[in-house]
Amino acid sequence: MTKEEFEVLQLDLQHSGKSVKDYLQESGVNYSTYNYWRKKLLAKDNPKPELAPISFTQSADPMFTGAMPSGATLLFPNGLRAHFGSGTESVLMELLTKSFVAHVLPE
Repeated sequence: MTKEEFEVLQLDLQHSGKSVKDYLQESGVNYSTYNYWRKKLLAKDNPKPELAPISFTQSADPMFTGAMPSGATLLFPNGLRAHFGSGTESVLMELLTKSFVAHVLPE
């Protein structure tokens, strides 16, 4: 099946008023083939945003003078820094969880 054939199939299915299962059986199209093309074209229309890499290091940062701060600092690719002091782990975890959920689409 080609992309064009799938698009025609999709239009015919919509105009038929039948369920996907019934239409595919009558058309002789395997459901796995239909689902493959549906997901492939859906992914093309809605590409997943790429996540920035995350790395964990312990090193002295020239930005800080004196004692090393406790907590965690997130460094973003655009240069933004977000520091979460000791005791704010729950806030950081909530932020990261919400951020990752937005980038992971259910299958």
